[in-house]
Amino acid sequence: MSSTNEQIDNAKEVVAYYTLAASATGAIPVPASSSAIIAESACMVAHVASKLGVEIDMETVMSSIGTIGAINVVGRALFIDFAKFLSWGTGSIWALAGLSAVGASTAGIQTYIIGMLAVEIGKNKGNKLSEKQAKSIIGEAKNSYDSFTEEWKVKNPVMR
Repeated sequence: MSSTNEQIDNAKEVVAYYTLAASATGAIPVPASSSAIIAESACMVAHVASKLGVEIDMETVMSSIGTIGAINVVGRALFIDFAKFLSWGTGSIWALAGLSAVGASTAGIQTYIIGMLAVEIGKNKGNKLSEKQAKSIIGEAKNSYDSFTEEWKVKNPVMR
């Protein structure tokens, strides 16, 4: 069974909701907020799967990203958490504010990429994407992130 346009639109609304939530979580100037973002991403993938009526798991999403992409996602999260931790010791409000902005941006784009990969995996009946497909989706997501978030901030996505 292939996904309908309505199911795909509903799945994209789910991605929007979690992307905006991850941006907010990433902005919290507390070390280890990445753990919450990882949990949000796992929930998002399950939620996308339910909207598309297909079984999708984080392992399939991460294997579609590939080893280098997965290391990049984890590495960025750890770097930002470590930087937030260091900024606590400096007492600089500007360092903390800057790192919060970077954290929000990084969390948002990574969640969006994972969400769009999950949608494509759902459209592919839950099967892993080829490296070429995944690179294409990641590139499209990077290019459309700003317009996607602006559109959904106005639409104000809801959890259903």
